[in-house]
Amino acid sequence: MLQRVMGVLAAVATVAMAGAAAAQAVIDRPIEGFPHAKVWTLEGDTPRPVVVILHGAEGGDEAGRIFGPELAQMGYAAVGLPYYSANWGDYGPPPQFPDLPGSFIDIPVDQLARLRDVLRTMPGVDVERFGLFGASKGSEFALIAGSRYPWIDSIVAYSPTDVVWEGWGLEMVEAEGTRSSFSFEGQPLPFTPYRGFVEGLLAGPSADLRAIHVNGRADHPAKAMAARIPVENYPGALLLIAGGQDAQWAASEAVSEIISDRAAAGLATEAVVYPAAGHDLVGDGPARDATRSGGTPEANAEARQDAWPKVVAFLQRTLTP
Repeated sequence: MLQRVMGVLAAVATVAMAGAAAAQAVIDRPIEGFPHAKVWTLEGDTPRPVVVILHGAEGGDEAGRIFGPELAQMGYAAVGLPYYSANWGDYGPPPQFPDLPGSFIDIPVDQLARLRDVLRTMPGVDVERFGLFGASKGSEFALIAGSRYPWIDSIVAYSPTDVVWEGWGLEMVEAEGTRSSFSFEGQPLPFTPYRGFVEGLLAGPSADLRAIHVNGRADHPAKAMAARIPVENYPGALLLIAGGQDAQWAASEAVSEIISDRAAAGLATEAVVYPAAGHDLVGDGPARDATRSGGTPEANAEARQDAWPKVVAFLQRTLTP
C-alpha cells in the first residue's frame, strides 16, 4: 500500500514539474552594442550558463534563430552573435544586415571579450560558465577564441579546422592571398592561403571547395604552420564533430591534428567522426541537400541524429554544476 501511495505521489510530482517547465516561456532580448545579436533564456532571473552560437559562412542570424530557443529550453543563456553578412554587391543577393561586415576579412575574435562584459550586466546570464557552439567558420572562430581566453569553459566545434584560413569578399577578387579571415586585438592573424578561390567563385556551385583548401595548404606549408590554431593553449572541454566525406574542407583530418596537438600537451579531446557524412552536421533536423556538404542526405541525417544527444550531454556535463 505504501509503495502504491509513494508511486502516485511521484507521478503527480512529475506531472507538476513537467507542467511548470512547459509554462516557462523562452524570451529573447537584444544585446547592447552588438547589432542583431540576441540572448534567449527561459523567463526569470535565474543565472544560466552562456552558450554563444557562432554561425558559419552563411552569416546572418539564421543559426541563432534556429538554435537559440532550443538551447534556451535546455536551460542556457543562448546568444546568437551575427558577425558577418555576405555582401557581394551586384554579384549576389543584398546582405541580410548591411551594417555588419560584408566580407569575411579580419573578423575580430576579441569581440567575444566585449560581449562577455555586456552579458555580465544582463539578468539571467552567468558569464562564469561560458561555452561556444560553432560550425565550420564558426568552429574556426571558437577554437581561436578558446586558445586565447581562459574563461571559455566548453566548446562544441562542428566540422572544424586546425588552421586559420584566408579571408574572402568582393574586394579580394583582385587581391587573392592577401587577407586573413580573423583578427585579434586589431592585428590580422596568420592565415593559410587558398588555391583557385577566384576560379571557384566563377565556377559557382560546381567549385571544388575542398580542393581549394587542401591545395592551398599544400602550396604553403610554412604559412599553414604559422596559421595553426594553438589548441593546446585551450585547457577547457572540447567536443569535435566531423564527417569523413566533407566536401568543403578536410574536417576529419583537422580533428586528428587537433587531438594530437592537445594530447601532446596532456589535454583530452572528445571527438566523433562519421566516415560517410559530409560538412552539414549541426542539429538533429531532417536530411538536407548534400550537394555542397558532401556525404549523402541519409548519412548526414544519421550523423546529426547520433551527434545531437552527445552535444546535449556534453554541454550539460561541462557547463552545469
